[in-house]
Amino acid sequence: MPFSTLPNELVSQILSHASPSGTRYNCLFVNRRFYSLMLPIIYRDLQIPFIHHNRLVTLIRTVRRNAFLGEYTKTLCLGEDPFDNKRSVERIIGSNDINKLFPSLQKIELFAMTFERAMLYRFWAYCARAKGLEEVVLHYPDLVPLVQPIKGLKRLTWSFTGCEISPVLMLPEGYDETKWILRKWLQSLGSCTPGLEKLVVGCVGREGSWGISDRIGLEVEQVNRGQVELVRLENLREFEWREGEGISPAKVWLDVPELVLEMHKDQLEKVRWEVALHKDDIYSAGSTGSVLWDGMKGAKGVKKLELRVCPASPIPASQPGVVDTQAVWNTSNAILVVSENFLGGTRDWDPSGLEGLKIRFSMITGSPLLENEFLKSLEKAKYLKSFEMTFGIPTFVDAAVPASSEDIGKKDFHYWYYDVEAMTGIIQNLPTSLEKLFLNFDGKHDIHDKYRQYEFGPMEDTVDKWDEDGSIRSQIKGIVSQRRSIPKKLLYDRMPNLRKVYIGGYDILDSTGGAEAGIAKLSLVN
Repeated sequence: MPFSTLPNELVSQILSHASPSGTRYNCLFVNRRFYSLMLPIIYRDLQIPFIHHNRLVTLIRTVRRNAFLGEYTKTLCLGEDPFDNKRSVERIIGSNDINKLFPSLQKIELFAMTFERAMLYRFWAYCARAKGLEEVVLHYPDLVPLVQPIKGLKRLTWSFTGCEISPVLMLPEGYDETKWILRKWLQSLGSCTPGLEKLVVGCVGREGSWGISDRIGLEVEQVNRGQVELVRLENLREFEWREGEGISPAKVWLDVPELVLEMHKDQLEKVRWEVALHKDDIYSAGSTGSVLWDGMKGAKGVKKLELRVCPASPIPASQPGVVDTQAVWNTSNAILVVSENFLGGTRDWDPSGLEGLKIRFSMITGSPLLENEFLKSLEKAKYLKSFEMTFGIPTFVDAAVPASSEDIGKKDFHYWYYDVEAMTGIIQNLPTSLEKLFLNFDGKHDIHDKYRQYEFGPMEDTVDKWDEDGSIRSQIKGIVSQRRSIPKKLLYDRMPNLRKVYIGGYDILDSTGGAEAGIAKLSLVN
């Protein structure tokens, strides 16, 4: 069939898979047909964070003069450049009604880490006038209560900063006022977004590492700060607490997930929880774990739970031989301690209602005891169908007794994943109802991806200084390249409903001793 005879709907579907980086733009110059089909695709999802001032002004002028272009846009992502002294995005939002420029918006994402609070109130006013708006993603270093109803909003993501040096938080009364404001914010969600179904709060990405609130003074005197009655979100079904890329929000924000879990524990169906463990701040791990597991103990209706546990912002030292005190490379004991504090609350946890569980550990601990204790509690999950557990690089410690002067500074890795006896014990603890099982130790994971641990190629200068001779990379490569085997009978006799199974680094052997076809070629898709 000649290409020219294909219906426009089919050609449009094909063109929508073109790369946004340049291919889509080049398609505009192929012919008139491609131009007419590609133009709506380009404007459908406008991803323009940190755009240059002149280009942003040109875009707004183009949309204003060609109103039909704005009608194509369903998703809009705007981001400010913190080094833009013209404050382009803030000025444009202040002088243009986004709702009029893009009347068909369904989702808005705004990077507003240096916005003035007054501009956020104007932004929410625009959102309130949008007819079809269903999702808002906001990156801002503070909480700003909503003031107008956004009745159609179903999903809200609020990413705030991890900065502890906010001018307000450093005041003696700063924490008290912030706690009052976060309660006002939760109250405003109940009154302004009654249809909210999914709420995400925390540090969603690297944006959480910059931006300071312009609350430079206390807004409300203590005597005028009355009790705030929270309003329940009747439609809320999904909740996520995020500490993205190992960045923890300021501790005061931990009140938000605690209150949300407490108010909605009998109606939540899906919970995702990310935690960044600080080796020098054991309280952080313990308090974060307490909030989660205390909330989960009352959340009987949760069917899907996702956990991600990673070290907090591991940044190798810039000088050879010097280890950053916030890094996690130099000891496994600290990782074990904070991990135990975080998972300690699972002892009284009842997972009987779970149908899906996904756990991601950035680093594997030195002993399977901690994981075994957690997995034993899954025996109560009689209806669990899907279970995924992924590990990243193993922890390591300095060699206890160097054999010679050449061994000084070398590392010993602690891992149990390739201990067949330990793996067998874990499998025997899993629920018999499983239909999907993924266990993986792949040597790469989340925050460590930036250091390209998995590729074992040349790293950035700072990392090369941390691992000058490449010995650590070599040991990691040797670990993740191992192969072990477990009998297929061990899996399927215990879990007769198993349909999909993958255990990284292991061959699943049938009764003849041969590897199960295809198993070794599968890879875990994150």
